[in-house]
Amino acid sequence: MFKIDKKTINDLIERKVEKILVFFYDAWCAGTKVDITENFEISDIHEKLDLNTSFDIYVEKKDKEKFNGATITKTITSDHTWDEKIRYIFSNEKVKDRCGCWSSFSFDKKEIKIDLNKLKDMKFNFKK
Repeated sequence: MFKIDKKTINDLIERKVEKILVFFYDAWCAGTKVDITENFEISDIHEKLDLNTSFDIYVEKKDKEKFNGATITKTITSDHTWDEKIRYIFSNEKVKDRCGCWSSFSFDKKEIKIDLNKLKDMKFNFKK
């Protein structure tokens, strides 16, 4: 089952939102982020999730399985400009890699490739 944090659900209910789209998009760091929008047109690529809420929740059909067992938590952060930004933290056992801020993630574990010859050269050069 898919869950959204209570504060986000209460906000959507209070504002009488009728439908939301929860979607993934490409991002820096680990590669993927999740977001929620209310401004979208339902199309053939969307599928409605059967959850007990007063509003409809849609996801893209190709991503539906990734939402099984997932939880989304809304956070408010600020960047170097001190502007508040809404971010969503996607939690799921399918997430294999995550960036330091936790909002960017990947479903694949990235392998770090180390060039040992380059590392030896750097070590040698730093001795000088």
